[in-house]
Amino acid sequence: MRSKHRLGKFAWRTSFMAIAAVLALSACGGKPQAEPVEGPEVQSPVQPPVEDVKEPAAPAPYRAPLTGLAVEAPVTQRPLAVMINNAPAARPQSGLSQADIVYEVLAEGGITRLIGIFQSQEGIEQIGPIRSIRPYLIRLGESYGGVLVHAGGSPEAYSIIQKQGKQDLDEIGNAGAFFWRSKDRKAPHNLYSSDEKLRQAAAKMGYDQQVQIPQYSFLTEEPAGGTSGTNGTDGTPSSGGTADGTEGSTQQDGTTNSGTPSGDVAENTSNAEQSSASANSAGNAGQPADAGNAASEAGSQTEAAGEAAGKVDITFLLNSYVVSYEYDEASSTYKRSINGSPHVDLNNNEQLEAANVIVLGADHKVLDDIGRLAVDVETGGEAMLFQRGEVIRGQWVRAANDAIRFVKDGAEVALVPGTTYFNIVPNSPSFESHVSISNP
Repeated sequence: MRSKHRLGKFAWRTSFMAIAAVLALSACGGKPQAEPVEGPEVQSPVQPPVEDVKEPAAPAPYRAPLTGLAVEAPVTQRPLAVMINNAPAARPQSGLSQADIVYEVLAEGGITRLIGIFQSQEGIEQIGPIRSIRPYLIRLGESYGGVLVHAGGSPEAYSIIQKQGKQDLDEIGNAGAFFWRSKDRKAPHNLYSSDEKLRQAAAKMGYDQQVQIPQYSFLTEEPAGGTSGTNGTDGTPSSGGTADGTEGSTQQDGTTNSGTPSGDVAENTSNAEQSSASANSAGNAGQPADAGNAASEAGSQTEAAGEAAGKVDITFLLNSYVVSYEYDEASSTYKRSINGSPHVDLNNNEQLEAANVIVLGADHKVLDDIGRLAVDVETGGEAMLFQRGEVIRGQWVRAANDAIRFVKDGAEVALVPGTTYFNIVPNSPSFESHVSISNP
């Protein structure tokens, strides 16, 4: 019995010592530790996923001089002034959707000719069909410092080109290797080139690359209330610039940048003289996007209210040929049609559109039995500007060595950034008789 009592006492003592050792270890931070007493479960708040907030893209630092559209780098190439066939067999044409400016003016027989001014866009694989040139087409193309691109011309046009040393690319004369004829159309409605080939030709001919390029004034903000005709701008033409982005000044000696004598340019109206201080300077091809604020604040631009004009129909001469521009609110542009059918670009099958449509009246004179014309593209006269679904009535002017501009009360009206179409109609029987405005 005593032995069993001793064994029990020893076992109890051993257990006690083991428990004491465990408690000592716990007090010293050792293990094992007592399990925590569980309480009510507490849920931490769910954190929303962190979104990757992207900084808004910085605005492009430059504007193309002829469109006012933002570009990443200065637009340095010299413009190409291409004479484009507009006979029915020549439609749809190629490349017009990538032109900065397009002129439409009568040629012979009631048919119009188009002049595409190409500068800010590249990679235009097909431009045309290309046709012949006339003296007034020379003046229009050169007013933008453009290399004249054509296939043949009237005797008077050839005389001007040769005697005055115009910088031109003629498929029939000096640059045939840089043109091609398409097999899916009949001559003469199948002659084409590309901007790359034409620039290669100009370089081979050693033509100037530093030329004066007009700078238009452009709107930069939507007017209050949407599509009102208020014209505010952040900039006016710079004091001068060349196609390589260097500074320059507008010539005042009666010659154009390609050497047109003063006798080939008529004096402008008093409106042109009033606006020349703000509108006649050539713009820097790489003008910074914020340039010209001081000139704008000085009041060199006009604020012109317009009237609603959802559609304009233009009859140049023949009732069977009507060009229409209908305003599209989604794109804020006027869509172009001919005789009720969309006028499209064969390159991309897109309907031609214009941010600005200018209709201007000019004196026309028939010169010979063939029907060749003299068109006065210097003197100035009545004009209408269509933009943002409205029409502004004013005048067109052209100062010496400058492009045609739209003014109201003697001040230039700012354009909407984008392509501008100039439509030159006869002054007879009246300017208004060629224009019909409606609001579908």
